Amino acid sequence: MRSPFFRRRWTIILLALPIALAAGALRDPLPAAAPSAPQPAVAAVAPRAAAPAPVAPSRRAAPAAPPAATVPAPADTPIPAAAATPTPRPAGATPRIGIQAGHWKSSEQPDELARLRTSSGAFAAGYKEADVNLNVAQRVVRLLESRGMVVDLLPATIPPGYDADAFVAIHADGSSSGNSRGFKIATPWRTSRAAQHLLDTVTHEYARATGMPWDDAITFNMRGYYAFNNRRHTHAIASTTPAVIVEMGFLTSAADRAVIIGRADNVAIGIANGIIRYLNERDPRDGAALLPPSFKTQRPIDAGGVDVRAAPRDDAKVLKHVGADGRIFIFQERDGWYQGVVRGDFRVVGWVRRDQVASTDDPPPTPPPDTDS
Repeated sequence: MRSPFFRRRWTIILLALPIALAAGALRDPLPAAAPSAPQPAVAAVAPRAAAPAPVAPSRRAAPAAPPAATVPAPADTPIPAAAATPTPRPAGATPRIGIQAGHWKSSEQPDELARLRTSSGAFAAGYKEADVNLNVAQRVVRLLESRGMVVDLLPATIPPGYDADAFVAIHADGSSSGNSRGFKIATPWRTSRAAQHLLDTVTHEYARATGMPWDDAITFNMRGYYAFNNRRHTHAIASTTPAVIVEMGFLTSAADRAVIIGRADNVAIGIANGIIRYLNERDPRDGAALLPPSFKTQRPIDAGGVDVRAAPRDDAKVLKHVGADGRIFIFQERDGWYQGVVRGDFRVVGWVRRDQVASTDDPPPTPPPDTDS
């Protein structure tokens, strides 16, 4: 990401080696605040099996060989029960991570999400998004498990109230234009400090590992991802679980496919390193960082209104001009800027300078409808 404040002390440098070597190079998660007495570092864990075979185009390739015995085949992977994780997390506790393979087993969605049972994601050049997502998700799980973490490989259905130290939904993008490319990462609408921190580290490490361009045009669909929406659904993550959704790149782009399919190890390394960096940098005692914020509805101060921009910069593209009687629903504050949506046009997601708006007593909006990507 373009944020200048990343702490380089904890940067994890991984070369694009085969996944067997990459697993041994990952750094162990340590609390940001050191305990009073030094504790020995956990020794590196060798990978237990070879990485899954690269995903093959659905229309022309024979079925891929099943994973090694230590990794259950996708059809046999159980849906984990929602295990309670204390908030705040106790220092030294083994991190629990949820990795969701987007659209995998979508036909098994519960009744409350029945409309998503036919959701299969993007399709291009013979590749199904669900297969591509699962291929990368399995690799991420293996990398994190090699560092001693408890990792749940989750299908489309989220266990009720799923609580973890981090949740990452893995998807691939699609576009009617073959020219669109780049990766995107987004948090839920109401972004906790922990979720924003996770977004920053995954963005930075993903770009480093893959060399792919970052697309900062975060969509309404990403923010409104159904797995984030615990205000509407039982089968959603807990509100205190730091979460992001990763669009690895455009499946409809030949250049992006060359990375997310041809260099899936690099993609998995980027996601895993982002999670590990977040765990290294966080303070597990800071329970307040896990709480989603609550902001008042804002109005423009100036009689001429205010510009809503694509990024928190004065020179960023103007997405919409909001008049003096307009309202902006805020869900994040950062570096003197608010990010939110415009009343009457929820698909305009942008930034306004905090000193250009004022709080109102207007009621918050009804949560926007959720989406599957």
